[in-house]
Amino acid sequence: MTTVDISALDRENHAYAVHLATKQQILSYQNCVFRLADIPGKDPFEAVDFWRNASLAAEVLLKACLLRHRIPFFKKRAHAEYGAKVTSHNNVWLAQTLESLQITYIAQINTGTISTAIRTAEETLFATVAFDPEKAKLISEMIYIIIRTRRNRNSHFFFPNQGHIEMAEVEMLYLPLLNLLEALWNS
Repeated sequence: MTTVDISALDRENHAYAVHLATKQQILSYQNCVFRLADIPGKDPFEAVDFWRNASLAAEVLLKACLLRHRIPFFKKRAHAEYGAKVTSHNNVWLAQTLESLQITYIAQINTGTISTAIRTAEETLFATVAFDPEKAKLISEMIYIIIRTRRNRNSHFFFPNQGHIEMAEVEMLYLPLLNLLEALWNS
């Protein structure tokens, strides 16, 4: 049976968040900063791909921050004793987390929703890393806006009215949110 070592899960998810945020080349990432890159003419499907990927990047980056700062947020998924086994050889905290939850298969790891992740950050993470309370509040507000306006709508269905890039939204919401999460990652 295959065993997957997730010791570097925080770094792997950080890298995946950067990949998602920059995939459409509207945003770039260099020296720990997200920047506006280019707004090429996007067809409606590519525009919706950007909204979905940027929203998912924020979620994945938030969860990577929770892992990096050793804030438990996993839950055990019932009836998921299949597939690869899971271990954490080089991350004692993560190994203890898996053990305390009695997680032995990777399929048993439930990382929850973006809503549960932001609640965990609000309740534990922001105070643990002594993150600026105003910045923490802004992260929460921005995530709740994304949840209400783009996240769920673009993840599960195509709506033509979502099929264009709103530059103001990119510059005033997504770009600052990703950079605040990056600052949290580096704190």
